[in-house]
Amino acid sequence: MNSGKKVIWLLLFFALSKIILAENSPQLLSKWINYTDLKNVVSISYDRSAPYAYCATTGGLYVVDLNQRTVVKKYTNIDGLLNNSLTSVYVDSLDRLWIGAADGSIVIHEFSTGKFRYIYDIKNSSENNKSINDFIQYGSSMFIATGYGIQKISVANLNFLDAPYYTLGTFTTKSNVLTLSVKNDSLYAGTAVGIAYARILNNNLNNPASWENYYSAPFGLNVKSSEVVGTKVFFGSETGMGYFENGIMVTNPNPVTTGKNIRDIRRGGNSLYYIVNDVIYVSAVDNLTTGSIYGPSDLYLSLGVDKSGNPLAGVSEKGLMMGSGSGSFVYVYPDCPNRNSFDNISIDGSGVLWAAGGQTDAGFYKFDGIKWDSYTTATHPEIGNSNWFRRIVAGESKVWALSFGGGATLVEGNTIRNYNTSNSVLPGSDDPNFCVPFGGAFDNYGYFWMSFFKTNNATGLYKHVVDSLFFPYANPSIINNTNFGQVAIDNYNTKWIESIAFPGGLYFFNDNGTDTLYYDDVYGIYIANDFAGNTVTGVIVDKNNEVWVSTNNGVFIIRNPLAAIQNPNQKPAPEKLGIISGNLKVPFTENSRCISIDVLNQKWIGTENNGVFHLSADGSTLIETFNVTNSPLLSNQINSIAVSNQDGRAYFGTLNGLSSVQTDAIVPLKEFDKIICSPNPFVLPARVNLKIDGLIENTTVKILSISGDVMAEFESPGGRIASWDGKDTKGKYVPSGIYLVVGFDKDGKKVGKGKLAVVKQ
Repeated sequence: MNSGKKVIWLLLFFALSKIILAENSPQLLSKWINYTDLKNVVSISYDRSAPYAYCATTGGLYVVDLNQRTVVKKYTNIDGLLNNSLTSVYVDSLDRLWIGAADGSIVIHEFSTGKFRYIYDIKNSSENNKSINDFIQYGSSMFIATGYGIQKISVANLNFLDAPYYTLGTFTTKSNVLTLSVKNDSLYAGTAVGIAYARILNNNLNNPASWENYYSAPFGLNVKSSEVVGTKVFFGSETGMGYFENGIMVTNPNPVTTGKNIRDIRRGGNSLYYIVNDVIYVSAVDNLTTGSIYGPSDLYLSLGVDKSGNPLAGVSEKGLMMGSGSGSFVYVYPDCPNRNSFDNISIDGSGVLWAAGGQTDAGFYKFDGIKWDSYTTATHPEIGNSNWFRRIVAGESKVWALSFGGGATLVEGNTIRNYNTSNSVLPGSDDPNFCVPFGGAFDNYGYFWMSFFKTNNATGLYKHVVDSLFFPYANPSIINNTNFGQVAIDNYNTKWIESIAFPGGLYFFNDNGTDTLYYDDVYGIYIANDFAGNTVTGVIVDKNNEVWVSTNNGVFIIRNPLAAIQNPNQKPAPEKLGIISGNLKVPFTENSRCISIDVLNQKWIGTENNGVFHLSADGSTLIETFNVTNSPLLSNQINSIAVSNQDGRAYFGTLNGLSSVQTDAIVPLKEFDKIICSPNPFVLPARVNLKIDGLIENTTVKILSISGDVMAEFESPGGRIASWDGKDTKGKYVPSGIYLVVGFDKDGKKVGKGKLAVVKQ
């Protein structure tokens, strides 16, 4: 791209981003929903005036009614947070919740008003490690443990007090501070390199000489928990536990903590609770030499207590653990996906979203619009012997979940069947039992074609026929290694398969409708050089039967896929996608990870670093972009995209959760019923266009005055919904009044009607 075109493209991109952010934020926000894993509770605090516990997680915040043991509210970056990867929570003396995040953002939630206040200074700073690890209030000041030292903020006006305390005694400047406690008028800090403490009153905490240090074993590394109990200040590290009393460090007298990882310490009434490796231990505060185990063994992340001093525990992937009497326990967490990782997503014929987690323990999950369900070897042993699912392909009534090592799992209604090397002809890889399907698609007859990342039999493509019957298709000589990925199938039943390893590119194959007659198979390959030397990352077939290929340097289009099969040696050259800006067609050069289409044939491209690009059906027009700056998108790295034809919601799979935004790309009705306009009345001028819902395919829409004059006429995009800006055929806003909205098909045989009130200000 020459410099002039690049400047124009950048100006177009940033101008559009600013428009979306500045002008459409309220409307845009209301269209979004984010789905995150809220089961990893890393910090707990409670409301002194209500029976509520506040649970900070790696996917947001949720609130538990401790009396009812139910979730009453949850928060993500759409509901008031700045970042979902939370690290700490703390209730101050003004009954406000301080919420800290890994990116340095601080959110203060006022219980009385429900409002949020924000502190951006740390988030926007140039510090390397901005994580907000802990809060502790002393008088009118809030001390904050960060990845680079300690900050001090006024509780009343939220102003920063003093410069950051970067150097705590002799410790390395900007040491990671992990925990804070206050006893009397002294501040204690557990850091990555030991313990630092100093008097607060009449002392300059910016002066390193004001701090004293302790770093003898076991407190020379990652002191991450602390708690004040009477005259003692307890500390826990990765290798033990002890306490300061009268200026002397005493090793915890109970040997159960010796050499053990102490994740957290909390006092509850007359008891001291502390996480020792994978158990919670409890001792009487006046008799630390003995104690007992509280609760089952598990991966505990944090501790808290309620108003009565009863313990609360954050458990990895299990939420908040509470005692329920008689030695039993309950786990409370919101309905949510099994993990934040969404490696691949797909939507079935009923509009249910399916996701492959992509992590070794994640399994796969589904969302019906109301409830999440998880599929793991623990919940559904029939899925096979592995939870490492990398790909998922949903058809009308069948879903294939492809495990990286465990074979292929077919979900059909309530029936689940796993196919692997022991019960089918599916191949192994370097390990003969390690079965790695890595892509697939349903053909025009409903058969599922499965590709493999690696095989031990030089056969990378299989067709599922029925039950455990698969037809194998051996790799032709043009394929040196299997390493197949995603699959798309065109109207001629040609399989277009991402080829990951050398020679790389895009493999195409057509069996001519004969399962076991291999002599008439047609195949060929587009190598990396056919895509200007770029790496293929995804492939789809759009509604015009064009093959669209995403690469690490833009998108390419094969306009006539039939020609490739008719003569593989003279296959049509891919065309580089360009976007029209002014009178120029600027090449689209984004590092594209995935590509998808909606019911209107519009293109959705997920990128490595810049979020989502939404393009017109022919790709020539940039409709909108979504990234973490101008939208609630959870990450700028997009792994997978799927758009529901039923409700028009576009889903974006990331490693930080699943984001979705409402679009107008909804499948059209078969027959007109009633045309509904919103907002109604329509106030002009308007920040958002009028939404016209209830259309059939390819509707022509007319806006008529009561006297029958045609004020505006336009074609719908092709789906169930169209929009109108309130202007007449001359480009002027129509006057106030009642209007008829009429839709009809191209033959004028099907007609739908609706009414609209316009108020012109």
